[in-house]
Amino acid sequence: MVYYRSTNGQVVARGLQMSFSFTSGKRKKTFVEDVVFTFNPDKKICNVAFGLGKVAESDILNRYAPGWKDETRELIMEFLENYKTAYCLKRLDYIRDIFADDAVIIVGNIVKRNLAAVPEERAISLEGQDIIKYNRYDKETYLANLARTFKLNEFINLRFTNNDVQWLEKYEDAEIYGIQIGQEYTSSRYADKGYLFLLVDMTDHDAPQIKVRTWQPNEVSMSKIFSAGDFYND
Repeated sequence: MVYYRSTNGQVVARGLQMSFSFTSGKRKKTFVEDVVFTFNPDKKICNVAFGLGKVAESDILNRYAPGWKDETRELIMEFLENYKTAYCLKRLDYIRDIFADDAVIIVGNIVKRNLAAVPEERAISLEGQDIIKYNRYDKETYLANLARTFKLNEFINLRFTNNDVQWLEKYEDAEIYGIQIGQEYTSSRYADKGYLFLLVDMTDHDAPQIKVRTWQPNEVSMSKIFSAGDFYND
């Protein structure tokens, strides 16, 4: 376990690993998560979350850009850890709160794989040949679909990997970040790998708001994401 004091005076404990097992039909699935505990000044646990993993943590903690402070890095890490935890624990209430009412939400999923037979008669997916379906939703439709997904799946697990974070400095009076992060999504009914993009307004540190949420199968330059849609012009 590693303990450190955050910039807001709270104490964060990292490094405790916990195992979670699920049985879906005849198949058993086990996930091992790094669990993060946050203690308030009264030494009470005020938050529990699943950690991002070493790669994602390192990308954020070692991120350097003009104006970046330790507080900025901690804020982004805390947000992503709470985001991941909310999906794993099916916390629809928290997810509702962090999405802006006018959020742009684009969901992508693999609807068909092009398969090729090998001598052992084991089908494999040809890299880059998956057929991807995209749907754009408003907040309420997305949440209704997510509620059904939570109900149908015994478990949902997110693994985050390499990431790129940019502070949109053109919004002088706001802290708005573009976050692109590798995501491995696993549930009892579906799994995929791709890149999640979030445009998040963190001006209010206690109430971050997701303005844009998209998914794509491959990494895309952050500059292309912004110029292609220019989602947030206000």
